[in-house]
Amino acid sequence: MSAGLHPSAAANRPANVCKRPEDRLPEHSEPQQHKAIILLSACPRSGSNYLENLLALHPHCRKSKVPEDFFLANSETLLNFCRSVADSWDDWWLQRLGGASRLAMHVGTALLRFADPGPEEEGPTRDIRLMLRSPTTEGIAAATTLFPDAKVLVLVRDGPPTVESGRRSFGWPYEEAMLAWRQSVRRVLSFLASADGARCQLIRFEDLTADPAREIARVIAFLGLDPALYPSDRVDEIPVFGSSSFGRTEGEGVHWRPVPKDSSFDPLARAQSWPAHRLARFAWLAGAEQRKLGYRVHPLSPMGRVWSVVLDGIYGARRIAIQIALLPLRAPRVFSDRRRRYFSWRRMSRPGDAVQCALRNRRRSQQGMIF
Repeated sequence: MSAGLHPSAAANRPANVCKRPEDRLPEHSEPQQHKAIILLSACPRSGSNYLENLLALHPHCRKSKVPEDFFLANSETLLNFCRSVADSWDDWWLQRLGGASRLAMHVGTALLRFADPGPEEEGPTRDIRLMLRSPTTEGIAAATTLFPDAKVLVLVRDGPPTVESGRRSFGWPYEEAMLAWRQSVRRVLSFLASADGARCQLIRFEDLTADPAREIARVIAFLGLDPALYPSDRVDEIPVFGSSSFGRTEGEGVHWRPVPKDSSFDPLARAQSWPAHRLARFAWLAGAEQRKLGYRVHPLSPMGRVWSVVLDGIYGARRIAIQIALLPLRAPRVFSDRRRRYFSWRRMSRPGDAVQCALRNRRRSQQGMIF
């Protein structure tokens, strides 16, 4: 609209003006780049708290003031904003300012500044790595755009123990959690196939718990940190946070108080009680992804395959019925895509919970319209 009222900047300048050094943005206006460690886990209940606390032992690693930021999971909105803004610029400004990717990088710098807890009274002041942690890999592809200088750590855990841990902690439905684990691992594998190997490292929770000193040494080397500064003798001091069963009294919900480890703590045994039919169901739904990560896959018999096809139809029909039942409750900006993404993990233990959440959102929307 403004193009019709005012001549563009390019129209008032010779063609060679944009090539002159004095027309470039001044260097001092560029924000200082912050080094960052982006710590993602394929799903919640994968041990990201444990990995973050292990890394925090290094004096050059600092935790964010936002425990779980979900920056990347919600990054599509920011990237669309950057594209829209860049599309509003004429060609001369676009060349001078660097386009949408340049703007997105500056937005990422602002996010890092927001998450920075501030200067410490004591300790090193240079080469500090800020850790951004999110228990999801949604939006992982935007990491290279928003945080081009960051290193990405992706933590994965075997599927059945992850699902069982989520079931005990938050009431995850088995079927939906299996599908979500599969989708997340596919996202991770796709990113690893396209990302620069020097920027991203895959870590298995099982390796981390079996030999934390060896695994954290590998991570420290990948991050380019000084291994001599890491207190390896303190690795066993890391307590347990948010366990699905350890350190909880009977009837107590999951909590995030530190609990000292003892010989009874065994996070690798979460799915040992799974019956054969549940293991077979997971193998049918996510066996290929499980195998690509190097985990053992439960064998499937011919009858197991036939029964899995039947279950696909049953669960598919149930999902369709739930979606149809929720249609009258949906309204623009009320039942948003972002909220639906996290139903399986953080809010929905039964299909009825989704209905209750939709009703609650609708009431909030109506109250907002009144004001």
